[in-house]
Amino acid sequence: MADGAPAARPLGVVGAGTMGRGIATVAARAGLDVVVLEPSPAARERAAEKPARAGSVRVVDAAAGLAECGTVIEAAPEDLGLKRAIFAELAAVVAPDAVLATNTSSLSVEALAATVPDPSRFLGLHFFNPVKAMELVEVVVGGRTAADVVAHGEELARTLGKTPIRVADGIGFLANRCARPFTTEGLRCAAALGVRPARVDLACRLVGFPMGPFELIDLVGADVSLGVAESFFRQSFGEPRWRPHRTLVQMVAAGRLGRKTGAGFYDYDPASRRGPDPAGGGPGLLTDPRRLEELAGPEAVAVVGWISACLVNEGAFALEEGIAAEPDIDLAMRLGYRWPLGPLEIGRRLGFAAVHRRLVGMREDHGEAYRPAPRLAGLV
Repeated sequence: MADGAPAARPLGVVGAGTMGRGIATVAARAGLDVVVLEPSPAARERAAEKPARAGSVRVVDAAAGLAECGTVIEAAPEDLGLKRAIFAELAAVVAPDAVLATNTSSLSVEALAATVPDPSRFLGLHFFNPVKAMELVEVVVGGRTAADVVAHGEELARTLGKTPIRVADGIGFLANRCARPFTTEGLRCAAALGVRPARVDLACRLVGFPMGPFELIDLVGADVSLGVAESFFRQSFGEPRWRPHRTLVQMVAAGRLGRKTGAGFYDYDPASRRGPDPAGGGPGLLTDPRRLEELAGPEAVAVVGWISACLVNEGAFALEEGIAAEPDIDLAMRLGYRWPLGPLEIGRRLGFAAVHRRLVGMREDHGEAYRPAPRLAGLV
């Protein structure tokens, strides 16, 4: 066994892609000694291009190079088989008291923990891109994660200058789960209400969101967004809230994937730029429909009402299922997605009873995707 507690030994990072390099960089700048595992020669060269300012970074090509590490964070692509193989290798070389962590954003922590001999030493540490700029780290607690390992993960996040939020293992964890209705319901309300994507996006920006749902899909990539939607739907055994929308399926089939292909819901001609939004926007418009209509038309009021109700409902579902504590649900969305307000804060502004009534009506008109969370009626 290596000498010293996990926190006193080097930090290992598996993968020198964008996420792995980001984690290694912030760790080194926090003064930690970092060992990066990357089998690809080209990726190893990129990982070593920018030396850290404080701690040291070494790059190795085999799992044995991480044997001295007290904590290892895996940041490999989102492939269950690949990640399981990595952890089986790691478990064979690190000390028995080492902490193993996955940066997965969509796979079950418990499914990955099953690969290692001691699942109590396993947890999720979900960073957000770009790692250097984003403050949130979700500390994902598996069914068998030990209390001291959870505390260690939270302390490590703080050492890296991040804000840790403790969440339960579940589909999409917390932030990605609560963000899912933003794009899904943007697609649904545009189709149901006959509103153009640009008008949906404008309405969302006016109430304080950094970008609208269609802009966000184009930025992430329609194929990536569809893959996540399909994963949520599959893992939930067909939960209606998470059913992928036909418009997204059609966009992917047409090859209009967004910015990376030059065309998505918008055409990305260098000469075409949207003008500035009307002045006077902000979260106050959530409760000032008359002013919102003055700025963006009556469809903006309908769009904001639709999407807001679904955001609040998903936050209530997350609370009902014990995914995170109530204040952390809002904090995660402000830090992880830079929303102006978290979903439960939006609910308090609009009134949970009013949101519940709206969802009851939406359920009658549009089906089970809009059934209110059981907890919603009891929130005040």
